[in-house]
Amino acid sequence: MNRRSLLIATIALVAPFVMGNEHAQAGIDEISVVVNKTCTVSSMNRSQLSALFKAKSSQFPGGTTATAVNLPPESPSRQDFDSAVLGLSPDEVERFWLDSKIRSGVGSPRKLSGPASVVRFVGGDPTGIGYVPSADASSAVRVVARIRGGEVLAP
Repeated sequence: MNRRSLLIATIALVAPFVMGNEHAQAGIDEISVVVNKTCTVSSMNRSQLSALFKAKSSQFPGGTTATAVNLPPESPSRQDFDSAVLGLSPDEVERFWLDSKIRSGVGSPRKLSGPASVVRFVGGDPTGIGYVPSADASSAVRVVARIRGGEVLAP
């Protein structure tokens, strides 16, 4: 085998592992859906989260007011959350909110600048609900769901 063939074979064998690692590093391992510590809800499922984050409902299960907040659209956590909970790609999310605004005047949940802002908002607002990489969830908030591998899981 000549050097060129050896190099091509090596790249072909190694590339999937390198590409997989880059994707894993760019993606988020787990996302925590967080609420204020005073919230009485202990767990939420995909359909409950979808209703809140698509503005179909503004109440937690049980009837108390809920105020959903999002991360910026370019955030990997936001994209993973939207895919797992809303079942929508970033482009589909953008179209969904544009259509919602035109048809009903309802816009998307407020966008905060990053995980620390979400934790600060939710920790300070009894109606707050948001999501952050699990590593960023602090004792200031309580986890009501986890998202891992595209699945919504119990806390």
